[in-house]
This record gives sequence, C-alpha cells and structure tokens, in this order.
Amino acid sequence: MADPPRRKTSREHTPRASRTVSAGPAAPQPDAPRLAPSSSGVPQVPDERSLSERRRESVRTAVEIARHRLRRGERLEAAELLDRCVRVLRQYQIDDAELAERLAYAHDRTTGNGPTSLKPEVLQRVIGWVTREELAAGRRALDEGRPVTAARCFAAADTIDPRGTRAALLHAQALQRVALRTISRGEAVAARTASGPEHRRLHAPAEDTGSLQRAERYLRRAVSLIARAGADPGLRDQSGVLGEMIENQLSRLMSRRSSTARMAAACACLVDYEAFVQHYHANRHSPLLNHDNLRSSVSALASRIYRLRSHSPAASAEGRLLTVLAAGIGELQRNLPS
Repeated sequence: MADPPRRKTSREHTPRASRTVSAGPAAPQPDAPRLAPSSSGVPQVPDERSLSERRRESVRTAVEIARHRLRRGERLEAAELLDRCVRVLRQYQIDDAELAERLAYAHDRTTGNGPTSLKPEVLQRVIGWVTREELAAGRRALDEGRPVTAARCFAAADTIDPRGTRAALLHAQALQRVALRTISRGEAVAARTASGPEHRRLHAPAEDTGSLQRAERYLRRAVSLIARAGADPGLRDQSGVLGEMIENQLSRLMSRRSSTARMAAACACLVDYEAFVQHYHANRHSPLLNHDNLRSSVSALASRIYRLRSHSPAASAEGRLLTVLAAGIGELQRNLPS
C-alpha cells in the first residue's frame, strides 16, 4: 500500500531569504547630515542655510572656549582655536569682523605685554569681551554699595589684561568710595577714643592719622588709574570729572593730615610735659633727683613745643594746645633750681 502524500510544513514553505534576521538600517556616516522628516513623512535634505547655522553655533562655542583660554593666559592655544574658527566660516563665505578682531587680539597677546598693533578702539572692545565677568561683577558691587568688592573685581580684570580703560575708570571710582569710607570709619574710631577713658583720649589723633594715610594711598592709586582711562577718547570726559574730584579730595586730605599730624605731635608733647611735672612735684625734695638731667630733658621738650607751635596756625586746636604747653614748660623751667 502506497504511503499517503506527506504534508509540507510551514517551515518548508518559508523561503530561505525570509528566515534571515534583518540587520536594520545602515548607520549614518559621521559627516552625513541628518534628514528631517517633512509633514508628509518623507525625509528632506537640509538646505545650505541650516548647515550654515549649525556651523555658526559650533564656531560660537569654540570662540567662547578660546575666550576662557585667553582669560587663563593660554594665548597661543586661543589664537590657534580662533584661527580655525575663521577658516571654517570662510568655507561658507562668511566674514565675521568681530571674530577677526578677536583673532588679531589673540595673536597680539602671543607677543607678550608690549606695545600693541591693534587700534585703540578694537583693543578696548576685545578687552571688554575677555574680562566681561569681572566688569559685570564690579559694576554690580558698585551699585550695591560694596566698593571694596568692586575694587577687587576690577583688579582681577587687570590681572587678565592691564590695558583696559573701562576697568581703570571703574576701579578709580571704587577706590574713591573706599577712601571716603575709610575716612568716615577713622573719624568714628577717633571719636569713640576721644570720648573714652582719659588715658586713651590722647591716642585719637594717631588713630585718625592712620585712616587718613590709607585713604591717601587709595586716592593716589585712583589718580594713576584715571590717567590710563583718560587715554580713551570715549572716557576722557568722565575721567576728567572724576580726576578733578579726586584731586580736590587729595588736597583737603593732605591739609587734614598735616593738621592731624601736628595734633598728634602736640598730644605727645602734652604726655611728656605731664610726666615731667608729676616727676618734679613728686621728687623735688628728694636728694635723688638729678636736676641737671631734668633741666636737660625739659629744655629738649621746650624746643619741640616751640618748633611745633611755629608751624601750627594759632587759631587751630593744636596751635592753642601748644600755646598752653609753651607757657607751662616755661614756668617749669623757671621753677627748676639752677
């Protein structure tokens, strides 16, 4: 008996090619543009404009990296990166004048800190770009009434590039405010000292002198910064106004410093005079008192008092004190035995 015909299985009906595992779509090449689907679902080839915009975005990122390299002093590396950015844009017939200025600045910085070949306005624009964080932070601190912090920010900008005129002007403004604050604090300390215990009152002029000395240093530093800022035609008027203001403050400060120094010297004479008087009255009947040494010391003190009085205005506080001391030291000299 013949065997019944064998039924074919589904496996035998399946073609060999259909049993192979699909490898999926081919991976795009690294440089191949991505195809954006259109509204109909058909991929569209990006036009030249979208490619150019993406390239511009890459260049902007690279330029920012170069800026940070300039801030860190990596000048050659920054110049090389900016040069590549310029070449990339030229491939798309794009001429970026701002990028060209920054490239010229980077090449200029690779030669050191000597004279620059850049135009002054170009140099200042690029310095402002490189130091924008410090300038922004310093302006914010000035607006918030924190001149010490502002001065530190502008000094930090100078460590990146010491030729910035905008930073110089703002730094001078900050130092002027620091000087005024220093004077005010010195006056407050001197006033508290003068109203304190008697043994501390005579130190008030010396404490005031210290604050005036610090304020003078701040103002003189501001004068040198204004000289740099004044070289910028765009800042010349502002620099002139601020410079005149600081010069007037310096003049008043120097006059006050002289007066305070004379008062401090007069107070020192007063301390010595009182010590001589107390020593004389306590030991005038003692056989141990050396009259020759006392007369010599009193004579030296009298010379100090007369010299200071000759350089002090008669109507000033120190002038009146020295007049009283001169009368007292004269009487003490007359009472000493010859």
